[in-house]
Amino acid sequence: MAIKGKFEDQLTELAEGIKAMGHPARILILKHLLDNGPSTCQDIVDRLPYSQSTVSGHLQKLKDGKLIKMKPVKTSSVYTIHMETIEMIHKEMAEKFNLRTETKKQMSLF
Repeated sequence: MAIKGKFEDQLTELAEGIKAMGHPARILILKHLLDNGPSTCQDIVDRLPYSQSTVSGHLQKLKDGKLIKMKPVKTSSVYTIHMETIEMIHKEMAEKFNLRTETKKQMSLF
């Protein structure tokens, strides 16, 4: 039972991370944080075509999915990428789908 529980926990964590990335705005926010480093919500609003409320909602979903971290600084919150989670998702996807560059297989029947 312990092995099954651990396996399910890993899959649940992977699925939650992928789900949190599941919107184009969230991918743009992650890309912004990767390119620009720690940013406030307003920094992101100033650079992307989304309202403050939209960005705030997406930041919350990214935070819930453990894809970003938030640190209060004075009267603002500063967001950064949670690289450990991004790396875990990358590693798990590569393992689960055998995504090794040296062993690419044709997965389509067409």
